[in-house]
Amino acid sequence: MKTKVMVGILGAVACLGLVSQAAEKELDKEEIKSYVVNNFKEHDERDALIDFDNDEKEEHTFMEWLGF
Repeated sequence: MKTKVMVGILGAVACLGLVSQAAEKELDKEEIKSYVVNNFKEHDERDALIDFDNDEKEEHTFMEWLGF
């Protein structure tokens, strides 16, 4: 019973790999490249809704970080 399950899982993984390879070969890479270039715009960091810059530039020791 255990070997049948393992063979089934191994077969499913192998089939997924084969399907993935076949699908990748069918994609037209130049068409995808032109679509991305024409339809996606660069995002300016100044217009971002989320500010990832931390204004607090202080460095804390490890003990201060722990709360001591």
